[in-house]
Amino acid sequence: MIFGCGGHGRVVADALKVARAPLAGFLDDRPPAPIMNEIPVIGDRGCLEQPEFLKNYAILIAIGEPRLRRQLALLVLDRGGRLATAIHPSAIIAADVAIGQGTVIMAGVVINTGTRIGRFAIVNTGATIDHDNVIEDGVHISPGCHLAGNVICRADAFVGTGASIIPRTQIGARAVIGAGAAVISDVPPDTLAAGCPAVVKRSLLTARSSIGR
Repeated sequence: MIFGCGGHGRVVADALKVARAPLAGFLDDRPPAPIMNEIPVIGDRGCLEQPEFLKNYAILIAIGEPRLRRQLALLVLDRGGRLATAIHPSAIIAADVAIGQGTVIMAGVVINTGTRIGRFAIVNTGATIDHDNVIEDGVHISPGCHLAGNVICRADAFVGTGASIIPRTQIGARAVIGAGAAVISDVPPDTLAAGCPAVVKRSLLTARSSIGR
């Protein structure tokens, strides 16, 4: 069962279809239609609160926004549910790579030996992750990103489309890397870094505090 039938959810559904994995339907609070890509929308967020529902279905949270994705994934786990994992068959993944529950690996991804991917993370279309990376819970690696060896992305970090990160670099928790950035030094938590080479542009703490009010 996929929560979220927007663009990301439909891409996840396609990955499951190509992998010949079972998919019962979508859940969504505001679905644009009762059927999306020939898949029925059978409920909303309330289903994630129902133990009987969670006994019958593994849930994959297909929401791009990391805070909401984490919130809903932990809700499922707190209610005794299971998180599904989606891996597109075209992905190339070394045999010793660890992938946490609730994570999605899209088409054309390459993940090399020694890497660990956390829970409810996204490794999006065509991204490459080299050896011995640590990708923590909730991280989103966007399409076309390239992470060299021994990169660490802390929880809920976001790496924008086409960004590149050199070896032995750490991206702090909840940091945002701009599209096309070339990251050549560590990025602190809760900051926005962008450019070639990437530099910290501003703190994200004030904006997030305002949103939470």
